[in-house]
Amino acid sequence: MEDENLKIVFSEVLRGYTLAACPSFKGIRIKHFNNFDSADLDIRNQSFYNKAVKNGLPTRKERIDYLIKEGIWTEEKNKNILNTKANLVGLQKTKEKVFLQAHIDQANKEIEECEIKLAMQEREKEELIGFTAEVYASRRINEHYMYNALLGENKERLFSKEEFEELGEGQMVELIGMYNKNTQKFKSNALKKISVSGFFTNLFYLCDDDPFVFFGKAVVGLTFYQIELFGYGKYYKSMIQNSDNQPPEEIAKDPEKLVEWFESSKSARETLDKSKIGGQEGSATSLVGASKEDLKRLGLDNPNETINLAKKAAEKGGRLTMDDMMKLHGV
Repeated sequence: MEDENLKIVFSEVLRGYTLAACPSFKGIRIKHFNNFDSADLDIRNQSFYNKAVKNGLPTRKERIDYLIKEGIWTEEKNKNILNTKANLVGLQKTKEKVFLQAHIDQANKEIEECEIKLAMQEREKEELIGFTAEVYASRRINEHYMYNALLGENKERLFSKEEFEELGEGQMVELIGMYNKNTQKFKSNALKKISVSGFFTNLFYLCDDDPFVFFGKAVVGLTFYQIELFGYGKYYKSMIQNSDNQPPEEIAKDPEKLVEWFESSKSARETLDKSKIGGQEGSATSLVGASKEDLKRLGLDNPNETINLAKKAAEKGGRLTMDDMMKLHGV
């Protein structure tokens, strides 16, 4: 998403609503919800769920129990899903500890493969579970969400309850398409990009991490988009302030790469500090396997902070043992 588009999204987050175009309906505003709106939806959701159960729709748990009893689904497959989730968490933690770009790239590849595997496992399960009381409640709450979110130019609801319930299928499809198109731009990735963009940080760094100063209203009245954006702003600001080096310009504008850079830089510094504190022979000063590009990216391209592995190997008779390698890492 280009900067100009991000600026538009940012302005809509600040206003708390989005102006939307729809051929059949004019002057639509899509309201951005806050905690008060969410509380009403939670109450409605429970009401829809209770109605579904009362009318005989099975709950999610009942469907899973039935599938296992009939041998259509198994506890083993449930365990496989849990194991895949655990593996994904493990890969993400491992990624936080590596600092060489090649290792980061490998971790990203394995994480992506694990996410795809998990998605396939969960899709298989959901297709078997089918239509439940929870699914019914979710569909009804989405309709209620639309009803509350669509406003007219006067900032009042676009439709009365009766008018909304009488909308034809074609009109509803049109409104849903318009709504989805206009809310896609507020996905977390876009808000993250805004939070590291100059037009945002130039303002954000002046508010002293005070949401009231930034938005001009109490936290409880903030929309979810405003809360999320402010949280990202604090997170990335703290990350940069607590780093020993400033991130390269091309990294600073990419939230995911910025997090990777911060975590890898921190891990690299911890490895160096640990080896120096250990005071072991051959400890100290290097990141084994780091290329010049790695060292430059991490802000460690000081000749005094690296050692020559070939020289160390020669000192050990031509090769380094695992113990030698561990000493070089300060372990």
